[in-house]
Amino acid sequence: MRAHFLPALLASTMMCSAGAAADDLYFGFTRLDPVTQAAIPDSYLVVADGVITASGSGEAPEAGYEHRHDMSGSWALPGFVDAHAHIVAGPHAIEVVDGAPQVTIESRPDITAFHARMALAFGITTVRNPGGDPDAAHDYDLRVRSGDMPGPDALHAGAVVQPPPFGGSAFVYPTTEAEWTEEAARQRALGMTYFKLYHGLTEDELATGIRVAHEHGLQAIAHLDQVSWPRAVELGIDGLLHALPTSADLLRGEAREAFLANRGMDTRYLYQWFEYVDLEGPEVENLIVLLLENEIEVDLTLLVNVLSFRRDAVNTVFPPEHHEFYHPDTLSAARAFLMMAGHGWTEQDYVRAELAMGKVLAFTRLLHERGVRLMIGTDGNAGGPIYAQELQLHADAGIPAWEVLDLATTSGAERLGLGDTTGRLEAGYEADIVFLAANPLEDLANAARVVRTVSNGRSYSRDELTGDNQ
Repeated sequence: MRAHFLPALLASTMMCSAGAAADDLYFGFTRLDPVTQAAIPDSYLVVADGVITASGSGEAPEAGYEHRHDMSGSWALPGFVDAHAHIVAGPHAIEVVDGAPQVTIESRPDITAFHARMALAFGITTVRNPGGDPDAAHDYDLRVRSGDMPGPDALHAGAVVQPPPFGGSAFVYPTTEAEWTEEAARQRALGMTYFKLYHGLTEDELATGIRVAHEHGLQAIAHLDQVSWPRAVELGIDGLLHALPTSADLLRGEAREAFLANRGMDTRYLYQWFEYVDLEGPEVENLIVLLLENEIEVDLTLLVNVLSFRRDAVNTVFPPEHHEFYHPDTLSAARAFLMMAGHGWTEQDYVRAELAMGKVLAFTRLLHERGVRLMIGTDGNAGGPIYAQELQLHADAGIPAWEVLDLATTSGAERLGLGDTTGRLEAGYEADIVFLAANPLEDLANAARVVRTVSNGRSYSRDELTGDNQ
C-alpha cells in the first residue's frame, strides 16, 4: 500500500490545535454515520480544545460547558471534504507578455479570505487545493492556523506545471533537470503536499515531474489529455483528476482512428472521446485493474463535464440567487472563460454532448462499483452551492446517497491521508462537523442547507460566515 506523506498529517495536527474553543456541547440533532449507514437521533457531541471528547445519544454528560448549542431538528455529519478546491486562486485573466497572450490566475488575499469563509459556510472543513501560487498557499496555512482567518484545513499543490500560454505565479514550466529539481524543492519548502502536472506535458515531462516530486516527498497528481491514465500509473502517478481521460490510447481500432481524425483545436474532443470509448472493452478494464492495484485516488469533478457539455450550464450551475456566495471578480472571470471554451459549438454538438454525459455517469458508476478510490471535488474555489451539485451528480451516476456522503466525509479524509485525525464524529477526532437544516439522505440538495459548521473546534453559524455578503 502506498504510504501517505507524514508532513501532511503533521500539518493537519498542528492546525487542529491552534486557538480552538473549549468545552462546547452540541445536542439534540440526528447524527448521520456514513460508515455504518446509521441515523442516530437525539445525539450529542462534546468538544474541547478542538477535539471531540465524547459522543453519544440521549442525555449528555453533566459538566460546566462554556457553550451549549441546541441543534434540535438538524442533521450532523463529519465536515465535508472538497478534494479539488482552488481556494487561493484569483480570477482567470489573459495578459500579453513579450507580445504573446498568457493565461494567469493570480492570488489575492481578499479573495482567498472570501473563498475560505464561503467554504466553511457550506460545511467544507478540509480541502485539497490542486494547484496555485505556492506562496499564497503557504500564507493561507499561516493565517488559518493562527486564527487570523477562518477557513478549512488545506493540503496544497503549488504552481501547476504546464507549458505556455499558461503563466504567472500559478503556473511554472521547467525545461531542464535543474529547473525541475529547483521547482519541486521550492514547493516542498513552502509546505506543499502535492505536485500538480497538467495536460500539456509530454510523456517524458510527466515522467520527470513524477520522479522529482517523489524525490522531494511530494505526491504527483495530474490532469491529463494525450498521455493516458494507464501510462501515468505505470510512471508512478499518485492521483488523477477530472472525468476526462481523453487519450486516444484508451480507444481501439476504428474508434481510435476516427477520434484522432476528428480532433481539432477546439473543445469538442471532450465529449467525442466518450462517444468512442467502449466502457466494457479491454482498454478500460486494464485501466481499472491498474487503478486498483496501485491504489490511485481519482477525483472526477463531474461539474466540469456539465459545464463543458451543456449549453446553459454556466447559468444553471451559477444561478443568480447563488451569486452572493462567489466572489464577484472570480465569478465574472470564470463565466467569461467557460463561455469562451464553448466557442464554435453548434446545437448538434450540445445534443451529442448531452448524450455523452450519460456515458460520463456510466464511467463514474463503473469506477465506483469496481472499488476505485474516488473523491468528491468541485474544481471551484472550495464548496459553495456547487458542492451539493457535485454530490447529486455522483448520485445521478447510480451511487447510493449513503455512499456519496461517505465519499464526501470519511472516505474523503482517508484518501487525503487524514483518516486518523478527521472524518468521523467520534471521541479523539478533530471537531470538524457540519449541521444541516434538512436530511441529505432524502435530497442531496440539502447538503447545501448548512446551519452551523465546526472546524477544529471553532464554531460558526451560517449567518456569521455569510453576513458580510449582504
